Amino acid sequence: MPYNGWSNYETWVVNMWADNSLGRSPTMEDIEYMEDTMQDDFYEMVGGACNVYTDLINFQAIDWQEIKDHIEE
Repeated sequence: MPYNGWSNYETWVVNMWADNSLGRSPTMEDIEYMEDTMQDDFYEMVGGACNVYTDLINFQAIDWQEIKDHIEE
């Protein structure tokens, strides 16, 4: 479901955090790092891949290519 001009909420919020948390514009390397590590880091923080917290997060919904395309613009 579209959200604020993005393909979905998950993609929008990851892009917003990438833009705001680095103190600078994210690079392609930043986004690739996030794509490679975010899900595993989250599971480590919440104690595994099967609990109420993981049921609330849909990592598969994040359109990483849309974020990368946005950075390239």
